[in-house]
Amino acid sequence: MTGTMWTTGNRVGATVAMPGCSVRWWIGSVCLVTAVGLGCAHAPQPAEDEAAAASVQEPVPVSVAPVVRRPVARRVSVVGTLAGFERVVVTPKVEGRVQKLHAEVADRVRPGQVLLEIDPVDFQLAVEVERRFLEEELARLELDRLPGPDFDIEELPAVESARLRLENAQRQYEREKALLLANAGVQQAYEDAETNLKVAQATLRQARVNARASLAAVRHRQALLAVAEERLRQTRVEAPPAPVALSDEPDVTYAVAKRMVAVGEMVRAFPSTPAYELVIDAPLKLQAMIPERYLAQVAVGQSIDVQVDAYPGERFEGRVARVYPTIDPDSRSFLVEAHVPNADHRLRPGGFAKAGVVVSESDEATTVPLEAIVRFAGVTKVFAIRENQAHEVEVSVGVRQDGWVEVRGALAPDDRVVISGQSRLVDGSPVVVRERVTQRPAAVRAAR
Repeated sequence: MTGTMWTTGNRVGATVAMPGCSVRWWIGSVCLVTAVGLGCAHAPQPAEDEAAAASVQEPVPVSVAPVVRRPVARRVSVVGTLAGFERVVVTPKVEGRVQKLHAEVADRVRPGQVLLEIDPVDFQLAVEVERRFLEEELARLELDRLPGPDFDIEELPAVESARLRLENAQRQYEREKALLLANAGVQQAYEDAETNLKVAQATLRQARVNARASLAAVRHRQALLAVAEERLRQTRVEAPPAPVALSDEPDVTYAVAKRMVAVGEMVRAFPSTPAYELVIDAPLKLQAMIPERYLAQVAVGQSIDVQVDAYPGERFEGRVARVYPTIDPDSRSFLVEAHVPNADHRLRPGGFAKAGVVVSESDEATTVPLEAIVRFAGVTKVFAIRENQAHEVEVSVGVRQDGWVEVRGALAPDDRVVISGQSRLVDGSPVVVRERVTQRPAAVRAAR
């Protein structure tokens, strides 16, 4: 005989197979009754078990911290290279042999300060030659000094002499004309007087032309003398003037970045021989590329915090000075230039820098400790404790700094958030707040 037992709900069935026949019994809601008359016993159901377990769930111990309102500056993080405000390669304008150097690498020089001197002998001789030529031209005009811009050529002796001869010829012509009209003169004498008058007029015009030419020659020689004197001055090579943007700054200096000539070396004007490389390092420029999506948030005048590896943990303040008007189509970003004060010259041009452009500020931003943030399945949330229960609150994260983070969500100013024990929490879990231990027991400190 073979048999099979099976169950459906609370019904029990059995099939018994015997040679030549089969018997099936159905037993519904089987209850075992003892000889002493006990009632039927029902097995507990799973749903009833879960409800019973939930009704007796123990509170989860957690640590909490208050939600804090604090001022927050929202930044766009960028990286870039510090550069000098101005970089200048100083090249002599005249050629010659270097006679003396006045600046070395790492020196600080002011605008107009002499950097080097070129042998001036040839240029001094050129000045003397031009000065003698000028004296010669002045002598032709019978002048002992250079005439001013309001000088009248009628004062020159040659012009004055021609004018007097013209006046005399004019009087002679008038006399002969009067005599001829009175039939007391001679026709030939009248014609001679008329001719002399015309010659005197032409002589005066020629004297004036010669005077103007001589005066132009004087001024030409004066210009050549000025050129020779300027070339003599250029034998003393000076630091260039301050840029227009810094013209109002009283303490602008250049740092000598490179010296490229030596005493006795021959420098040439063309092709030019660079002598020094100077850089203005106070203030510095920081140029950085910012993604296109921040274009509407970045503007001239905004504050910028700069950090360099040489001074960890220290921030240097600057200002956005220029936002370039175009976007790079390859990187989809735009260039921003910031000016960073560097009066103590601690920052160096060419250094790598990390910076944050402050695009907005808030005096009452909601912040929580970093430990309160929970991320799961793409959702960022915190657990807020309300009436001894943990409630999930979805948040978006903003500024992070020094162990706290800005959040935006449905958090009240007096909420407390869970900072440890979140792994055992679900929405609505009962909790018990652990007291914070501010100081370890002496026995524990001794054991450690």
